[in-house]
Amino acid sequence: MIDAGNRLRLFAPSETIEAGAWRLQLRGDEVADIEYGGYPVLRGIRLVVRDHDWRTLTPDVESITRSDEAGTTTLRLTIGFAGFNARYRADLMLRLCGGELSLSFDGVAPGSFSSNRIGLVVLHRPDDAGRALTVTSPERTSTRLAFPVEISPHQPFRDVAAMCWERDGTNFRLQFSGDTFETEDQRNWTDASFKTYSTPLSRPFPVEVRAGDRIRQSIRLTAEPAAQGPERRQPEPRQPDTGPAVLTVHHETVGTVPALGTSASRSPATLAPVPGLASLLVELSGDDRAAAAEEIRQAHRQAAELGVPLDVRISVRRPESLAGFLDLLPLDQVSRLGAFSSESHATGPALWRQLQGEAQRRGFAGTLLAGARSHFTELNRTAPSLPEAQAMTYSITPQMHASEVMHIVETLPMQRQTALNALRIGSGTALHIGPITLKPRFNAVSTGGAECRQKAESMASDPLQGEDFTAAWMLGSIASLTMPGVESVSYFEASGPRGLRTDGGADTPAGSLLTRLAGLRGAGVLKAEGHTPGMIVYPVRVGSGVVLFAANLTPKPVRVAVRLEYGHAGTIDLPAWTETARPLS
Repeated sequence: MIDAGNRLRLFAPSETIEAGAWRLQLRGDEVADIEYGGYPVLRGIRLVVRDHDWRTLTPDVESITRSDEAGTTTLRLTIGFAGFNARYRADLMLRLCGGELSLSFDGVAPGSFSSNRIGLVVLHRPDDAGRALTVTSPERTSTRLAFPVEISPHQPFRDVAAMCWERDGTNFRLQFSGDTFETEDQRNWTDASFKTYSTPLSRPFPVEVRAGDRIRQSIRLTAEPAAQGPERRQPEPRQPDTGPAVLTVHHETVGTVPALGTSASRSPATLAPVPGLASLLVELSGDDRAAAAEEIRQAHRQAAELGVPLDVRISVRRPESLAGFLDLLPLDQVSRLGAFSSESHATGPALWRQLQGEAQRRGFAGTLLAGARSHFTELNRTAPSLPEAQAMTYSITPQMHASEVMHIVETLPMQRQTALNALRIGSGTALHIGPITLKPRFNAVSTGGAECRQKAESMASDPLQGEDFTAAWMLGSIASLTMPGVESVSYFEASGPRGLRTDGGADTPAGSLLTRLAGLRGAGVLKAEGHTPGMIVYPVRVGSGVVLFAANLTPKPVRVAVRLEYGHAGTIDLPAWTETARPLS
């Protein structure tokens, strides 16, 4: 039974808007999946309001009116934004006419608050990677560039007033007014987009928004046939559902089930051994020695109950603070040890030298980790100064920028992109990825210092944690990260509101799935051919047979016919947002 609040989130309404050659989805406040002539153009456009700590105020669409006159479709939305003791109001107008789509907003602050950004953002599709475009500056200087293929650590385009590109036989031009824009590669945070946004980061922030302050911006997207190039092909017609898709599982192995772990929690729940579980990750930070000792004691108890070693990650302001933490640890029961700056969130050269020296003096025989305790972003941006370590790490959360379920789902293939890029940066150095959590564990971009970062812990629990959706999403994550070089992946916490088990001791659906997969550590993952949108398949060789793990990450039931390379195995029916495991013979 899905919780009522989660049901609204999982089955959020989406309205299809069609006008001439344009087709798009209106999902709450977001203009999403913009197509022209049957071809995809942009991932979406929306208005965002962020406070002084980059936290996004929640939009509430209060009213929508539509008019269709003389070949022009107009939608007017009134949106209220609220959260973190701040409020904002805006009128948004979407206009579709011929080969033009425009979006403009007029916004005002009812009361004063500090903000880092208020404005329109354009989300470009991830498959634009490598696509050439021309960027025009506010001074009307044009430069020929391309969307980056490898994940770009810094803004690939700055001082943007307009962008032009060609796609599927059509020339598109995107013009911005009301501010100067720039583009970042959101794949750094596993978002499935490049984002062009207003207010360049080179300007001072936060700024004080006073009651009554008004902002106006607009975006204009135009389309016209390309003058040269290959003849424009016709888009594939949308096919109605005519029966189950066919999935073929081959004997070829494409990877192995990675070692799986979880994180220590503050929950008092008693845990039970999980066969095959790799480790229990514990994060230590701050200057309170007594608090650190208690966290270690709690983690040590949980690791003993689970029957696994500890994987310890320490965050310090100064390298010399490491020794105090290491003095508290039962190092003979620690398999991995990593250290990060609490300011940069990464392992700098001085900190690495300190970690090596302290570990050597204590005879530590496990693996020393370097990398980032936060997102792939910080690993990517500090790549030139990263030490040559035995192994590397970074963390993943799908909700750095958006909390809508479809955005969470779309991060899954981007997780694979971050892992491939991390392996490139580390020249193949083994990866231990995690913690992977639905919500951020802390605010890595807070402008308010350590106190504000600690307050973010209250935001780290997602009501979806105990739903079938989270198990389905976790299977998609494991499938994305199954590749040579990824040695272990750690998910969620052992128990509690962010856990694999409830405080009452019952496994969540994600907990049950992780228990099943942990026991298959190192088993071969087989190649699967055939595609059903939103469906994850993960065939694992078990003895002489195969267990097919499958998940449906869509709001509609899915049916798929599964065929082994040398035989038929039957049909799988999956309700919305669920996963299953099916033995195949």
